[in-house]
Order: sequence, then structure tokens, then C-alpha cells
Amino acid sequence: MNATEASELVALMALYDNRRASDPDVVAWLKVIGDLDHADCETAVLAHYQETRERIMPADVRTRVKAIRRDRLAREIVPAPPAEMTDKPGRYQTWIQASVKRIADGFSVLRAIDRTPRELPPSPAIEARKALGPAIPPAERHLPPEEIARRQVAESRTARGARVITEPDKGEPAA
Repeated sequence: MNATEASELVALMALYDNRRASDPDVVAWLKVIGDLDHADCETAVLAHYQETRERIMPADVRTRVKAIRRDRLAREIVPAPPAEMTDKPGRYQTWIQASVKRIADGFSVLRAIDRTPRELPPSPAIEARKALGPAIPPAERHLPPEEIARRQVAESRTARGARVITEPDKGEPAA
């Protein structure tokens, strides 16, 4: 948070509890909560005054901001690091910490690409599986796997117009 944002925050608090919004007040607040995000602090101040008439103090803001960040982390899933980092423990740990911080700061993968889960297109793999139907039809599940495979190969070749080879001794399509 910068001095301008701290000034805005102190002015917001002054609207609720008639405090002075002078430069020394802004500097004092900036020293104590300057490391926090302005939007989170504003949310914390508004939440405080929704629940109580007591004058808010920097420790109250810090406690509420910590709860806001904890709530974000509880709602989001930390994405897995890239596979190439698994053999580099230092980079792996740094990547995880950075991901956790981004989520706590209010960023998520879905918000970054501006889509919610309901808006995501269906997976091509899921659509292909639905179109194919079950791998083994219920009527053939009692057959040995070799026989099922033989029949599937014959059906596939027929569908593609390929020549079906038959075994001379069995008279059935060969795999």
C-alpha cells in the first residue's frame, strides 16, 4: 500500500468513527499496515464497521486481512508445479510459495483467463468417449479378452473398408 491508498483508507475510517485524517495519522497507519493490500484493507474496514461500532485499530485490520487471505486459500486449489521442477527442491518450493501468495492475493487461474468453470468448453476427450460408447458392449462382456479383441479388430477393418483376413482352420477373422 502506498501513502495515497493509506490516506484513502484513513479517510474511509473517518467517515465511520469521526477520526482525524491528518498526515501524521496516515503515516502511522502506513507504518503498521503498509505491507498489506489496499483492497483487502478496505474490505476489512467495511466488514468491521458492519459488525461493530468500535473504533478500528491496525491490529483489527491485520486480523481481518489475514482471515480474508486464509479464506481465499481455502477456496482455491494450488496448481501443481511443472514436472521439470520436481528434481529441483529449491525452485519447486519457491514456485509453490509464489502460487500460494498469488491465490491469497486474490488471483486464480480461472480469473486470469476470465472464465468460470461453468463457461469452460467441454473437453474433446470426454466428447470423444461419449461418441464412442462403451468399450465392450454388455452382450460381449462374458467372452474371453482375446475373442473380444478379435471381434473389435474385425469390426474396425470392416468399418474402414479394409480386407478381413480369415484363419483357414477356424474360418473366423484373424487379428
